[in-house]
Amino acid sequence: MNIDKLFSYHQWATLACLEHVQTVGEEIYRKEGENSFASIEATIAHVIGVEKLWLLRMNGVKKPVFEHFDVATTEKAIDAFMLLHAEMELYFASLSEQQWQEVLHYQNMRGDDLSTSREEMLFTVINHASYHRGQITSFLRQFGKEGIPLDYIYYQKQNR
Repeated sequence: MNIDKLFSYHQWATLACLEHVQTVGEEIYRKEGENSFASIEATIAHVIGVEKLWLLRMNGVKKPVFEHFDVATTEKAIDAFMLLHAEMELYFASLSEQQWQEVLHYQNMRGDDLSTSREEMLFTVINHASYHRGQITSFLRQFGKEGIPLDYIYYQKQNR
């Protein structure tokens, strides 16, 4: 797995999704609809909090506490993700290939004991966010708006 490319895609997709929602209108960001979470804002709050949990787990924290970020507007959400992603990039750059493969032990939010490599944790972060970006597109469609393509192929097209 090319970790740098995978995380770069994740950063691109997260930012593109939020910027698209921003152009559609801030009222859509907070509007309630039918999905796992009540709104795009609540979905974003969940995703960023979970990303921070995984970063803490990658750092060896066995039972991290969910951190709440200020994502009350799309601008605040963009800023929060950019700061978190910069922190993640710095941490990732410090890891050797061996450290990426190291299996860490932690507890999930239900208290289950789990063991996963850092590489698998990063894949989980990206897969989790992709799932919720799809839900954001679903919200947009519920509100009569269009989503944007965020598949990896579009990232490659823009970044060649």
